[in-house]
Amino acid sequence: MRREAGFTLLEMMVALVVLGLLLVGLAQGVGFGLGSYARQSAVLAQAGRRVAVDRALRRLITEARPGQAAGGAHVLHLITLLPEAVAGEDRWIDATIVVDRRHDLILVWSPHRAGVALRPAAPPRVERLARAVQRLDVGYWWPRTVFGAPVWRTRGPAGGLPRLIRLRIVGIGHHHRSAPVRWPALIAAPALATAH
Repeated sequence: MRREAGFTLLEMMVALVVLGLLLVGLAQGVGFGLGSYARQSAVLAQAGRRVAVDRALRRLITEARPGQAAGGAHVLHLITLLPEAVAGEDRWIDATIVVDRRHDLILVWSPHRAGVALRPAAPPRVERLARAVQRLDVGYWWPRTVFGAPVWRTRGPAGGLPRLIRLRIVGIGHHHRSAPVRWPALIAAPALATAH
């Protein structure tokens, strides 16, 4: 008997099984790589948003001037400058930074009204700075007396500015049972600090 050139059915089946196993491994590797890339992109985007919020809050604090209402342990009141691109002609604003009921860190602001008002007040504007925030802890570093040593307090001086303002933003964990996400503490000095 003469044998014809080619592969037997068994050889073809073994080759197809090996090729199938290689394709399954390759598909799982590509899926894992794409999933890792997506997770890393999300982490980097979140870090970028945190840096932007940090810069915005730091700028609002350093540009503050005296005359604001006293702040509290979970709310910050400032009279500060907005960048020209945002504010237009009314750069001095009355700003409040607080966490709302939807767990968003928000900036509520309206043009600062110094002196006698000749026109009705504009409605305040609300800007969302961050989502999924459980609470905002605010600390004020200023002395109780003129010659006293400064200490951290939970209430800011009415009308004056503390030497330092500390903001601690506590985020909500990704799952209802996970630990809260803590942002790095932001400590900034108002350029015109007046509390002695």
